Amino acid sequence: AGGWKAPPSPTQLSKVVKLETFAGQTPKYIAETWLKYHEDESQGRVGWVLNKQEYKQLKRNTAECPLFIIPLEKPEGYVTLVLQWQNQLALFTTLDEFRTHPNNATSHLTVTHYTELAAKKDVVLVRGDVQTPKLINAFEARMLLQRAYQYYLHPDKYARWVKTFNHASTQFDFKLYIKELGFAT
Repeated sequence: AGGWKAPPSPTQLSKVVKLETFAGQTPKYIAETWLKYHEDESQGRVGWVLNKQEYKQLKRNTAECPLFIIPLEKPEGYVTLVLQWQNQLALFTTLDEFRTHPNNATSHLTVTHYTELAAKKDVVLVRGDVQTPKLINAFEARMLLQRAYQYYLHPDKYARWVKTFNHASTQFDFKLYIKELGFAT
């Protein structure tokens, strides 16, 4: 694992919200409140919610396959981002920066998973912090989160793409992958 820069958000949920606020609330209320709080894209943050089972699967899969690539559509084509999982964090950098500085590349989007409510409320709250708005805006950050979870949590996509990328990289067909994503090749 690389030594990418420290996360922009606290890694403890209690430093983000007053946990007692959620004490008597339903998982649905907590999820809706979290997502509503992160609706304002001008803040450079996005929210997401996973359930405990999804997070457990995610942790298993990211331990087995800590790296993946996700292209981000841009008007001039796309930029290829490297996604690296480190404990409760997911870090996105450009492929070029990762190749040049694999141990200290800049994270342009840092995603923090808060598990404090998982046991009692069955929710894992997720916050994505955009570090470089010129490269990744909040709308794009939300799409990147969706795509990351889609590929790490869908068994077929995980086996076909993520596992192949990590354990049989010579068999990973980038052109076929971006075609599946709907990119013109």
